[in-house]
Amino acid sequence: MFKKDPNNIIVCIPAFNESEISKTLDSLSQCDSKGLAIQVFILINGSKKDCEVIRNHNLEFFKEVSVWIEGYKGDIAFELLLDLDLPIKHAGVGLARKILGDKAADAFKIKNLNGVLVYLDADCTVKENYFQAISFFFIHSNFEAAAIHFEHKIGNNTAILEYELHLRYYILMQRFIGLPYGIHTVGSSMACFSDSYLKKGGMNKRKAGEDFYFLQKFIKDGVCGNLAETTVFPSSRKSERVPFGTGRAMLKYEEIDFEWSTYNPRAFLIIETFIERVGGCYVDDVKLDGLHQGLIDFLMTIKAVENIEIIKSNVASKGAFNKRFFQFFDAFQLMKCLHFLRDKWGIKDIPISEALKWYFETVLKERNKKHLKDALCKLREIDNEY
Repeated sequence: MFKKDPNNIIVCIPAFNESEISKTLDSLSQCDSKGLAIQVFILINGSKKDCEVIRNHNLEFFKEVSVWIEGYKGDIAFELLLDLDLPIKHAGVGLARKILGDKAADAFKIKNLNGVLVYLDADCTVKENYFQAISFFFIHSNFEAAAIHFEHKIGNNTAILEYELHLRYYILMQRFIGLPYGIHTVGSSMACFSDSYLKKGGMNKRKAGEDFYFLQKFIKDGVCGNLAETTVFPSSRKSERVPFGTGRAMLKYEEIDFEWSTYNPRAFLIIETFIERVGGCYVDDVKLDGLHQGLIDFLMTIKAVENIEIIKSNVASKGAFNKRFFQFFDAFQLMKCLHFLRDKWGIKDIPISEALKWYFETVLKERNKKHLKDALCKLREIDNEY
């Protein structure tokens, strides 16, 4: 194990067919880095399947960023990488993040340091205290990873407004029903110690959802915290590169009569009835009677009773049982359960406006906000208090 040094930070930025990274670099260059050692790795990436237009754009983009770096006179060390021939099978944001993360971890290892590895995207800006807040978080907490607070650039964009409301609502509902993993997993807003990165197996090569699966490794072990003292500002641009996420969500709004929907609060309440029983399962038999039949059916598909009995036989305390249970019934199982209740039992998604009305009136015990922007401000505020 190397010496922990939260004052040593490497920011990893994957870039594909980009056009806005100068804003990102300008934003980073304006951050307070006093007393810190900051490096920024940028990987302009692509694969042989890319059309000539995209390949040429990436090459021109490489020249543009090179010029920016040459003209930079500050204390941050920027390093630009280019690989337009990633293997077609794996080429994508996951592989790009992995290449960068592995390089950053190796750079720290060479120096015998356990520094902080940060992921950012090439269409983001950050608050001026970005570096200082990250360093402070890892100095003054026992967490090995962090989900950094983010706020999309909304403007007059209803699409991104509703999408972020969905993200906030989804996480806040997890906390409301007592799930311990109500933490955002956004690729442009993640950080971890380099030693922990290596111990968790590093980044995966997934073409989408790589951020979810990566950060869940820390969340499931209870070593990921919310870093609320700074902010990442992702853009709201459209993207066809990934099958889901912000970019794909923005494309959906081009569909005729599209209205953003989210999970029905009734589905969360059904799951809550089971979560409330979990603590008692350590000393008593597992009982499914009285639960919603759809939930029972789902729990049968994942062999919940059998898995709970196995967990009970391998732990010596209620605390250890609870930890192991939520490693089994994790955020991925939650999503599968919500989809099961929706698709098999008719507990359909509802418009985000309806979900918010329910949340404000039932959970917050206050009148629903008249305007969606006001609702988002409130949810951001609550989210940051976690």
